[in-house]
Amino acid sequence: MQGRSLHAPLRAAFMLAGTLLAMVSQAQLLDDIEVRSDQGVAEIRMQFTAPVRYIKHFPADHGELIKLYLQVLSLEIVDEVNLREYKRTPSVPLVPPFKVVYSTVRNCLAPEYQLPAVSGALCLDIQFNQPVKFNVRQGVDGRSILLYVLPDSDSSQPTATKPAKR
Repeated sequence: MQGRSLHAPLRAAFMLAGTLLAMVSQAQLLDDIEVRSDQGVAEIRMQFTAPVRYIKHFPADHGELIKLYLQVLSLEIVDEVNLREYKRTPSVPLVPPFKVVYSTVRNCLAPEYQLPAVSGALCLDIQFNQPVKFNVRQGVDGRSILLYVLPDSDSSQPTATKPAKR
């Protein structure tokens, strides 16, 4: 009888540890951020641990703060956890330093756009140290979002001078 009473607390501790481990693994939605550059264009790939669907972003194509709105399309039905975390990113010559802050608060979409609360809402703020020209695309794998930082046409091109009139 003494042996059974010791096994019950041990079994409960293992169940609690398993539950906590599952919550931590589900809570970390943003798995990795990769930055690559090719011919003056930098590709920032944000890889997620679950499938995501791109909804919209703001501003359209130029800014220091980029707000991305996504929906997490998890196949598992899990309790929603309100999460707010940030990730620092690798340094690359073509891209000014930036950080990514993300939130899974259910109504992170609603206040700014008067949209109904989206189940599985994921809002990302990408904050650069200076304004960048960019475009955003859903990754073909369904688990990534691609942000392309484009060369600034104003700074990369020498200013042309008009020929003098005679």
